[in-house]
Amino acid sequence: MKKIYCIRQILVSLTAFFILIWAFLQNKFIGKIIIIPFLICSIAIFFKNLFFLIHKEKISNMFKYIFNISFFVYVFGLLIYATYYAISNKSYSLFIIIGIFAIGTIRFFKLTFFKNK
Repeated sequence: MKKIYCIRQILVSLTAFFILIWAFLQNKFIGKIIIIPFLICSIAIFFKNLFFLIHKEKISNMFKYIFNISFFVYVFGLLIYATYYAISNKSYSLFIIIGIFAIGTIRFFKLTFFKNK
């Protein structure tokens, strides 16, 4: 069952990778910056599942951490940009939503990287 899931994840990540490469080549500078974390995530998912299938769990876990780091760089970058947008447009009520998402993101970050064993 786990092998079928890994193969499906490999196919999905390859499909996403090719779509993202196409989008990366079609966009200008800012669009490329937005697409890069997703490219890294799709590559990391591909290699994580590939190495899991060939029973290399340590390497698979390394790609899992690469995925997590890329994901959190994107989310924290989005929160920083949202904060900048709220300040520059004097939309201070947006801080409530940013705060809620920041609390959730920080909690998810702690659960991901600092698990109590």
